[in-house]
Amino acid sequence: MPKIVCWQKVFDFSIKQKITGVCDPTKYKVCISKDILFKWITLIQQIRHQSALLNKRTVELAKRLGEAGFRCCILKGQGNAEMYPDPLMRMPGDIDVWVDADEKEIIAYVQQQFPEIQQTFKHIKFPIFSDIPVDVHNIPLKLYHPGHQRKLQEWIERQKEEQFSHRIQLTDTDTEISVPTTCFNAVYQLGHILIHLLDEGIGLRHLIDYYYVLKELEGVPESEKEQIRKEWREMGMCRLATAVMWVEQQVLGLPENCLLMIPDKNRGNILLQEIMEGGNFGKYSQRQTYKNFGFFIHRTAKAWHLLKISALFPGESVYRMISKVKTAFVHYRRK
Repeated sequence: MPKIVCWQKVFDFSIKQKITGVCDPTKYKVCISKDILFKWITLIQQIRHQSALLNKRTVELAKRLGEAGFRCCILKGQGNAEMYPDPLMRMPGDIDVWVDADEKEIIAYVQQQFPEIQQTFKHIKFPIFSDIPVDVHNIPLKLYHPGHQRKLQEWIERQKEEQFSHRIQLTDTDTEISVPTTCFNAVYQLGHILIHLLDEGIGLRHLIDYYYVLKELEGVPESEKEQIRKEWREMGMCRLATAVMWVEQQVLGLPENCLLMIPDKNRGNILLQEIMEGGNFGKYSQRQTYKNFGFFIHRTAKAWHLLKISALFPGESVYRMISKVKTAFVHYRRK
């Protein structure tokens, strides 16, 4: 337990990073003002309530998709939470669901109920609940680099049956749902970190999620760990992996025997700077303020961001830059 000089700053930091539940000060004998403590306890109770609601909605969603004839697998979020010492203390977000169906079939299913909804690069919104957002994926992850994207999709296809068959029961629910295996998450969630670093940003919540993935791999045979490293190499994720390992070890205290690659301090510092500046999904990043200065200034700020983090995944950065240039050109032509 570090010496805390200002608990208000710690509380604000926990909100920025979406980790207020796991930073619960009531677990320790600390000197903290009643005002801050009451705010903290109130927010923790809200987190517990929201997490329980999200679990309930997740089961309802899986049941609804099943009745419509779709197999589904719940990605990240609630599956990750079950690895935490207290699953209800992970600050919840939305529901990401991987549906085993053709892209056109999923779009038709969603738009039949919500005609105005449009698909994005990553997913399609499915607003069936008024209190919990839902994102539907026909492919759990996409990369920008054509070669890496091809390797990724081949790997997903090989892994698909095992993921849809791997079932767990979420806290405070009575029905099993499908979630990815830990070995799948080791590759998929690193790719998820990569994509969000390229487009928005990531916070400590992502890295704490991944901390528990790596902890779960502790007892996995070395042959399976080597297979994970092989997939990272083929998909251009090794540099990012060394940065993540450094943050996991130096900031979150991951034991050395849980590291899958040798940590890299220089790359790790690049990643940590992004985390500390931007917070969860990069919402607090300075580059977000450039949205108010027009399309091209905002695009220039994003291009500079890609250059800064290109040491972590040069191939993906280049192809993401190319896609942004194309978008800017199309926007200019329409003007």
